[in-house]
Amino acid sequence: MANAHLTYGQVGNREDLSDILTQISPEDTPLFTMFGETKATGTKHEHVEDALANPAANAKVEGANYDLIEPTTRSRVFNYTQIFIKAPKVSKTQEAVSKAGVKSEMAHQIKQKMAEIKRDIEYSYVNNDAAVAGDASTARELGGLKAFISTEKTTPESLTETTFNNALQGAWENGGTPTIVLVNGTNKRAISAFTGGGIRSVEAGKKTLYGAVDFYDSDFGQVEIVPSRFLTANDVFILDKNLWKTAWLRKITIEDYNSQGSYMAKVIEGELTLEARGEAGNAWIDLS
Repeated sequence: MANAHLTYGQVGNREDLSDILTQISPEDTPLFTMFGETKATGTKHEHVEDALANPAANAKVEGANYDLIEPTTRSRVFNYTQIFIKAPKVSKTQEAVSKAGVKSEMAHQIKQKMAEIKRDIEYSYVNNDAAVAGDASTARELGGLKAFISTEKTTPESLTETTFNNALQGAWENGGTPTIVLVNGTNKRAISAFTGGGIRSVEAGKKTLYGAVDFYDSDFGQVEIVPSRFLTANDVFILDKNLWKTAWLRKITIEDYNSQGSYMAKVIEGELTLEARGEAGNAWIDLS
């Protein structure tokens, strides 16, 4: 019997390369996505905060003279804008050759870098612990959540349901209406194990056990438990999302970069900061 012609050692067989390109890096940016937007007009972005007097007994004698009250002094809160840049560079040859899963290498790189900038913004929101003014040799940096939340910052040894509810109460008593709890994967599981969420349900016919807590009904309203891939296990943020804004000095633009060789290049650039409108209405559980 003649030997079969096997694939081993053949040089003419085409490679089996799928034309589907898989993106393995997650692109979710919960804070940058959920915070509203406003406009910045300078690299030091400021806004003014006011507050009402504490409630008190208010009963006056008929015909009495008025008690004139001086206006309360408003406070100015500031943050610095941060410049975010990505500059993809693709050789003209790479743009011309046939590619699996990509028609235009430059178009693909622009899409990738735009997603990366979003992730960088999200990272700065949850990790930047101070605003940096910058100078000719130092980049400006926006202050993130850690740079502002101080009134209701607690430092317990562990995340328990009691410490969690105490922080919720503190933010509520200081005027906030928290709706978001930002946690990493470890603390998401810790909250799912709270006894308040101890009732687990099984869907009939599917034998599916639901053990996660995505919403927590507290004495101070319902909050959504939002996992973040950019947060460490040391931090839990309880947020009133209406008290935070992304302030744009320059929206993200895509510009051509003058090539000086056999390549194509683009510059993707934007400048923004985080505006904190009433830090006391939020809470930070610092487990570090």
